[in-house]
Amino acid sequence: MSDWVWEYEGYEPGEERLRESLCTLGNGYAATRGAAPETAADDTHYPGTYVAGCYNRLTSVVGGRQVENEEMVNLPNWLPLRYRVRDPDRSAGPGGWLTPDGDELTGYRQTLDLRHGTLMRRLRFTDRHGRVLHVEQRRLVHMGDPHLAALRTTFRAEGWSGTVELESGLDGAVANTGVARYGALAGRHLVDHRTGAAGPDTVWLSCRTTSSEVRVAMAARTLAVRGGTPTGTGQRLTHSAALRTLAVPLAPDAPVTVEKTVAFYTSRDPAISDPVQAALDGVARAPGFGKLLASHRTAWEHLWRDAALEVSGEPGHILRLHLFHILQTLSPHTAELDVGVPARGLHGEAYRGHVFWDELFVLPYLNLHFPEVSRALLHYRHRRLPQACRAAADAGRAGAMYPWQSGSDGREETQTLHLNPRSGRWLSDNSRLQHHVGSAVAYNVWQYCEASGDTEFLHTKGAEMLLQIARFWADTAVLDPERGRYRIRGVVGPDEYHDGYPGAARPGIDDNAYTNVTAAWVLDRALELARTLPEPRRRALFERVGLDRAEPERWEDVSRRLLVP
Repeated sequence: MSDWVWEYEGYEPGEERLRESLCTLGNGYAATRGAAPETAADDTHYPGTYVAGCYNRLTSVVGGRQVENEEMVNLPNWLPLRYRVRDPDRSAGPGGWLTPDGDELTGYRQTLDLRHGTLMRRLRFTDRHGRVLHVEQRRLVHMGDPHLAALRTTFRAEGWSGTVELESGLDGAVANTGVARYGALAGRHLVDHRTGAAGPDTVWLSCRTTSSEVRVAMAARTLAVRGGTPTGTGQRLTHSAALRTLAVPLAPDAPVTVEKTVAFYTSRDPAISDPVQAALDGVARAPGFGKLLASHRTAWEHLWRDAALEVSGEPGHILRLHLFHILQTLSPHTAELDVGVPARGLHGEAYRGHVFWDELFVLPYLNLHFPEVSRALLHYRHRRLPQACRAAADAGRAGAMYPWQSGSDGREETQTLHLNPRSGRWLSDNSRLQHHVGSAVAYNVWQYCEASGDTEFLHTKGAEMLLQIARFWADTAVLDPERGRYRIRGVVGPDEYHDGYPGAARPGIDDNAYTNVTAAWVLDRALELARTLPEPRRRALFERVGLDRAEPERWEDVSRRLLVP
């Protein structure tokens, strides 16, 4: 393991899910887990491809109740590429498909290249006839063109000749089943599958999400580019899978290489007419793997030039791995999208791909290295400001109450009840009372503008968010005459395990220190901004949000007398 390489020696089925997450490849638009292309989803493996901001809503029946959830959608699996060696006794038919889980596996190494954003797998199989087959596979999700991904597989027969049969395809029969505790919930988000072929080498698949009506299309081109000439090719189209088959002769120690190039688009993408046509055009124009790899490496080198932090020793190695995964979720491509920061990135389905307050932890870095990405993430929050204001009004409050969990449209996605699978009891989920998420949004606005000098954003969209969040806190705080202090009651702080008092009739706790301190900070910053805004902009802003000129006086009072136990 070097400073830029994360390596696994040997195959460990019990560790495969973790390795798949850590070996995810992405580009800020989409990401694919580091799953084995020879396998399908099961208890050991979980292939998953996710496009930022692609959500869908399903209703499940759990314990006799209807439960609605919106989650980031697991899209069709573009990885499938399986292979087997034709048995020398033709009457016995072909051998079984080779997988890491079979008895034939005699060697396995997996290498994640952080510098260039590639995943290399080296496998060694020995069949029942004693024939040894070496397989080397390199994968990329292109950082330059966010709609392209590719897989190059090289086969080498050690001292024997024969034929390897391959099946390469696109699998649309996928569901969101990656988190065991969500197992009772509906997870099939994709319907209206269509498949087709475009010439002898390319197949395509399209589908759509059930409620958000996002259309998804993928096209895959599979070619034998070096070594033996295919002796048999074909295509197989089913309801939800598009497959390309080929047989390639192997000579002793003469490598044969097969390249699979994939393009994927959704109807959320700008500047396209039809996702299917966009995917077909994209894969038709894509160069071979060598050129794709070269331009992908160049894109990563440019990215690291702006992103790198120099820390020596093992801490630097760990930090580089974290940065690598941040950049795969939030890259310059993110600046073109309407997306937030999912709590688990684009690496899997935990937390359903929801947006909590995690931009608080990455914006201090992005502000300095990729301020355009920070600005885009704050635009995501501003577009959902009307929804936050409606939520506050529904709760009887002024201003903006941002949700603890959000997804596509900014409504609160946190469940109110959860079924305890062991006791069968429905228990309250009070985590939606973590209103400090609004303070985090305000803090992010302020820090971004201080770091970038973006006064245009601060004086417009940033000011609108900051003032509406300050309004919420000023209206939420209630004066306690006995103490002569304002108090914020019935909230949950960052410590989610303290969500109420034993035996209390209402949820939440009172005067959480973090909540109150950050609320006071928000009020103070809103006052500072109101004082320093140019008069024409201040007047226009106050008129637009309907801010009474007396309100800042209350902000001043609350900010100075908010109780911090």
